[in-house]
Amino acid sequence: MRKLLIGFTLAILLTGLISPLPALAILDPTTPPSINGIYVYNNLLEPGDAGILLDYYLDYDWATPPVGTPVPDETVTEAFMTVFIDVGGVIQLKTTAPYTFIHSGYGRGVSWIYFTPAEVITHSIYIASEALYSEWLVGNPTLAWTGDPPKTTGTIDYWQPPGTDTAVLLALRVLYFADQLELAWSLDLIEETPLGNRLTALGESYFTNAIPNLRDMAPSAFSAGTIDPILEDLNYSTSFGAVISDGTGNLPVTPLPLVEGVNTVTIDVAGTFLVVLAKGTEGTAVSGTVDVTGDPVSLTYIGTNTITVPAAPAPPGTITITVNLTDTQTAITDTVTGTGLDLTTVAIAFGMTRMMFSGLVWLVVTVIICSGVYKASSQGEGYGGGGGKLVLLIFDICIVGGAVLGLLPLLVAALLFVGFGVFTGYIIFFRGANV
Repeated sequence: MRKLLIGFTLAILLTGLISPLPALAILDPTTPPSINGIYVYNNLLEPGDAGILLDYYLDYDWATPPVGTPVPDETVTEAFMTVFIDVGGVIQLKTTAPYTFIHSGYGRGVSWIYFTPAEVITHSIYIASEALYSEWLVGNPTLAWTGDPPKTTGTIDYWQPPGTDTAVLLALRVLYFADQLELAWSLDLIEETPLGNRLTALGESYFTNAIPNLRDMAPSAFSAGTIDPILEDLNYSTSFGAVISDGTGNLPVTPLPLVEGVNTVTIDVAGTFLVVLAKGTEGTAVSGTVDVTGDPVSLTYIGTNTITVPAAPAPPGTITITVNLTDTQTAITDTVTGTGLDLTTVAIAFGMTRMMFSGLVWLVVTVIICSGVYKASSQGEGYGGGGGKLVLLIFDICIVGGAVLGLLPLLVAALLFVGFGVFTGYIIFFRGANV
């Protein structure tokens, strides 16, 4: 009996080993797999990388079978793949599977394939070769289909233009898909915030899994995140500086520094010329013996200024560039020049600059005014000999007035005002003695 039981057991085990295992089976979609769009983005996590975003639709019916093909037991991650294909639709560069979310991942969704900078170089994945690439949405060949695995091939619909902001463009695309999938799935994937449309928590759950590292690549798609502020060393100083150099045209000497005032610049060959000004320097460029296109051309310190000299009349010849420092001091000085307060002629006679001479004159006038105020206030009734306090206030007012009238340099006026302002406050508010 014991030998009989052992033999029976061995027979059962052998039968199990000999009999084939049941193969997984899956029905084809009601209609062929659909690729709605393929989008390529560069410079995502580091310069030179690339990501391919595929918008797909797999037609299975999860609501009312048998109107359509019912959803398979296998998830979309198990049943389908997206494959990025090289030249001729033969070489498979990289494969991934869609992320399973609602309805086992079927219906509409997105899939993502990422290439590192090294892989981009190896496979020459560049915008100039866009027509050479395609992508498959294909059934997993390890499953048992009713025929060949269903397959659809799509070509690239959009490639991010060079020089554009990847984070912004990808975020806009993700938010667009969130809006579309919200309608298709009847789920809340996108919401309005004070910052604009952003993904909801449910939307973040889907897209961060479907597109790994999305938060780093497109932070503006999310309602919360972290940023690293860039602290710039702001320079508030202004100083004269101007240089002209060749563009497509030619100067005898390039780069050529310009002096403050009027400059006659010789042009050897027609074309464009670049003028860079220091902060606070402004000016104009006009025609001379050769023309300047758009004469007069305004020159500013913001960015690079371009001057164009046409071929006719043909150089060599000259153009005129006038550049000057423009700040608060020069603006005030300009309002004085040519008026009765302009002491330039007298200052030259004494061998001084106008500002130095007018500053000394105004300080003398200020002393005279303060002396008169002190004398009048000290002798007046009710002042109790406290005319010194009033004089301090009058002195501060005179200093400000001299700066506004352009008679006193702003730097000198500021230092005098601050110094005497502190002293005046101390005398008036903290010291009770007469001055």
